[in-house]
Amino acid sequence: MTALPDTLPTAPPAADAARAVALMESLPSVRWDDLDAAAEVTEGIARRIGDDRDLLRTLVLRALHTPELREKFECHALDDKIVLWDDQEKGLRIRLRLANTDQYERVHNHRYSFTAYILRGAYQHTLYATDQPLDETADVTRFWPYLVRQEDEGQVITLDHEQLHTTITAPETISLMIQSPARKQRSFMIRRADGHVWWRYGQADESAERRAEVRMSDERLAHWLGRLEALGLL
Repeated sequence: MTALPDTLPTAPPAADAARAVALMESLPSVRWDDLDAAAEVTEGIARRIGDDRDLLRTLVLRALHTPELREKFECHALDDKIVLWDDQEKGLRIRLRLANTDQYERVHNHRYSFTAYILRGAYQHTLYATDQPLDETADVTRFWPYLVRQEDEGQVITLDHEQLHTTITAPETISLMIQSPARKQRSFMIRRADGHVWWRYGQADESAERRAEVRMSDERLAHWLGRLEALGLL
């Protein structure tokens, strides 16, 4: 692993890390096949972690010094992510979603169902329906919004992996995300401005070039750690 720049913090004290790991290992399993049940369990988990700044900081510092988690830190056009915990057997991948300033509308679904706890900022959230296949022939004019709402700081939402939606976020909106294991190989995306279709794949199905492209640099990580601290989240 590349040496960390001096601007990044050291690993958390061993006792703090041990307490955090013990708590995370005690979390319940999530039955994602029952979305209502999953929503109830994951909201409790999200609030337990997101409302404890000392725990959140310990998990972030531990993750950046845990190679298998550090390799999952990614940068994308609309948001970046820091993975804090990954227990696929329990149905728990837990990460921070860090919204970038530039935003545009893309109607999309996900490879996984998820719960999001908005720690800072807000989502302008739109749910869509369509009557067409989700493939390269999709017509952008045949995605119809049927629910538009604002998700504010402090709210928790849970979404099924098949649900089509868009989220336009306020700058630096920070969410704690809890994901199910992948339910499909790829997720569908279509840009509303021009109808361009593309797919999002998981790490196992991405090329080495793609992994290098999205991997979060140490410099970008230092930026986000500074912002999270300045925003009072760490």
